[in-house]
Amino acid sequence: MNDERKRVLHLVTAAAHDRGYACELVRPECVLLSGTTVFTLRLNVIRHRMRMNPPDRWPQLVADAIDDVVVAAETEREHPLDYSDFSVMRTLVRTRLYGTASVGGNGVRRTVAPGLIQRVIIDGLHTTVPVTYEMLARWPIGEWELFELAEHNVRVDGGVDIAWDFLDDLRRIRDLPPAALLSGPEYLTAHIRHLGDHPVTGPEGAVLVAPSAVAVYVCPVVGPEVARAVDLLAVLAHTLHSDDPLAINTNVYWWRSGALELAARTFRRDDTTVIRYTDTYVRRTTAGQHGKPLGPSGFRDPS
Repeated sequence: MNDERKRVLHLVTAAAHDRGYACELVRPECVLLSGTTVFTLRLNVIRHRMRMNPPDRWPQLVADAIDDVVVAAETEREHPLDYSDFSVMRTLVRTRLYGTASVGGNGVRRTVAPGLIQRVIIDGLHTTVPVTYEMLARWPIGEWELFELAEHNVRVDGGVDIAWDFLDDLRRIRDLPPAALLSGPEYLTAHIRHLGDHPVTGPEGAVLVAPSAVAVYVCPVVGPEVARAVDLLAVLAHTLHSDDPLAINTNVYWWRSGALELAARTFRRDDTTVIRYTDTYVRRTTAGQHGKPLGPSGFRDPS
């Protein structure tokens, strides 16, 4: 356990004890709190909040995280949601994307691209609950339509912030392809499926990487620029999100007319970002007669 995780666990344990709760680490990023009620707390979410605030705010952030769950439990006990009442649930369902390694349980899900799973969530006032297949069986809606409804609700919520200037300092010393940083809403990753809603795509769509639940990087596809764009996205994913508490994956995807395809898998080897292009990407971006991917050799997989 690194120093940051130890610090978070110490703060959570202290705040829990102050409130009369026992605290037990049950998974690397999850603690179980037992007292007047029993619940789990995700340490990675708290770590993300801590990184966004100065250290003197950390104890209060942890206390607020615990209190929010306790309030939600009390509210649920006094005014429980009827999960069988779809007339209420239809306005609360939302959706987001996850890396395949983080998904378990019996939640309604579907694969949207290699390495990306989409799930449906009920967003209550203080808590979120995964929609299970048992819930879905009691609702007058099919699985496909449920995903469409959840995506519709997320798109209506809006709130996506688009920044084209986040690399301006680096552009002063290096020529880079256009790139946008998408951030903002709680269900940001769901907007990946509908990039056409936002002014970030080119004539042939866009390439993107979603290294974190709170940050999506997008480059419009404009001819051979796609090669440099894929390389840039891979480097951004690894350099800016190497230890992101809300990590998804470092794959690069190609969005075209509402469909997502895997363009490249990426990983770190020593201090180098290695990119392994997919056959689909290579076919679309083959240069000349040599069949080489259109990417700078400094990033190309040497194998």
